[in-house]
Order: sequence, then C-alpha cells, then structure tokens
Amino acid sequence: MMKRVAAILAGVLLAACGGNVRTAEMAQYDLGNLTGNWSGSRIPLTAVEVQASSWLSGPVMYFRLAYAEPLRRQSYAESRWAAPPAELLEAFLKRRIVFGQPDFSGTGCRLQLVIVELEQRFDDPKNSQVVLEVRAVLTPLRSSEMLAKRAFVIHKPAVVPVASGGVAATRDAVQALADDLGAWVEETGREKPAIAERCRTH
Repeated sequence: MMKRVAAILAGVLLAACGGNVRTAEMAQYDLGNLTGNWSGSRIPLTAVEVQASSWLSGPVMYFRLAYAEPLRRQSYAESRWAAPPAELLEAFLKRRIVFGQPDFSGTGCRLQLVIVELEQRFDDPKNSQVVLEVRAVLTPLRSSEMLAKRAFVIHKPAVVPVASGGVAATRDAVQALADDLGAWVEETGREKPAIAERCRTH
C-alpha cells in the first residue's frame, strides 16, 4: 500500500515539474514591409507566379558550412519561415509589380519564377552570405510560349552569423531581385518592342 501511495505521489510531483518546463518557441520570419517602385514599365505584367525546387517547398531555413561540409545542407532547429519562400516572394512581387504599375489595367504578360536556391552560406564560422538563385521566364498571360528568359544569382552578406542575420540578408536579396527583374523587363521592352506590344494588346 505504501509503495502504491509513493508511486502516486511521485507521479504527481513529476507532472507538476513538467508543467513548469518551458519549451523554446519556434521563431518564424517573413520578409517584412519591403518597399520600392517597379521600373519595368515598358512591358505590362498582369500576373506573377513563383515556384521553388522541391527542397524549398516548406518553411525550413537552410544553411551550409561551406568551409567544413560543403556538400551538406543543414537547417536551423528553432527558426522557420512563416510560409514557404516561394509564397513569401510571390506575395511581395505581386504587390511590387502587378499592383505597383501606375497604369495597371489588368492586361499584360505573366512573369514566372523558379527559386533554384536559397541558403545562408558560411565561408567561415563568423562570416556568411545568403545565396538566392532564380530563373525567370516571361510568357503571354494565356500561353506557355516563352518570350524571354534570364537567370539571376544574388549574394548578400549577413551582418550576424545566425538565423536572424540570414533573414535580413534574404530580405536584401529579394529587394535586389525585384530591382534586377525591373531592369531586365525594361531592357527587354526597349530592345524587343514586339514583345512589349504583344503584352499590351493580348
């Protein structure tokens, strides 16, 4: 009988102690309130679609110790994106591009992007950079015909060698990507006016 009572008391004590244990809360990050103007005004865009490589389909935040294990992809245990990177990037680019056009009329072409790589790469224990690789294709709105394409590779240094530093660097990389996309679309419209005309009339 005494053994049974002791066992019950021990269980109550363990439960009480367990109730006081605080587990670490998962940190969730997004891109914040990015700003800027869209410069690719020669070609109207009515849709932006972003996809990602299969390993970037979830909210995991990846890093790579290039100085020690260059072939190993690792992830932060207590930090995540608030949504998959493709979803975060698409939401920002829609605000920046589609609804940021001063003469938006709902007609134009479609910009399709694929995130090929997004990781925080450590060149040594104290220094890292975010690497963002994206493939971009310009197509008619109702067709898969490729009108123009370009690959973008962006490197942005992280101020601190931790997850939050990678997030800030990713934000800088996304801002730079938007600027580069605008310059590319503007250049395409200037050098290939037939593409710009097609996007304005279809």
